[in-house]
Amino acid sequence: MANQTRESLIHQAKNGSKAIALIYSPVELHEYIVEIISKDADEFIHKGKELWHFNSIDDALSRAAQYGAQEFFLCADNTYDECGSDTCRQSFDYIPLYSKNKTIKNN
Repeated sequence: MANQTRESLIHQAKNGSKAIALIYSPVELHEYIVEIISKDADEFIHKGKELWHFNSIDDALSRAAQYGAQEFFLCADNTYDECGSDTCRQSFDYIPLYSKNKTIKNN
């Protein structure tokens, strides 16, 4: 299986029926932020007006499932390199994650 890139995962979510969660760690695996991508939307999970920072991958997975994500991927590279620069053309890899406790939101 080829390594997944952000672009391929966005394409997969926009053209498929499953919402996906991209999980980023902006501070070297000490906290996580989550982007939910579906056919109709692309948004980060917020707590009020601020990005929600999760203390563990399990917390991020659980909240992403509550927001409707059915597939989960952890960015394996530096989040700021990928998401913080429009001029960056380097490919980044995503590792599939599986949650033993996920609950899918009913739409």
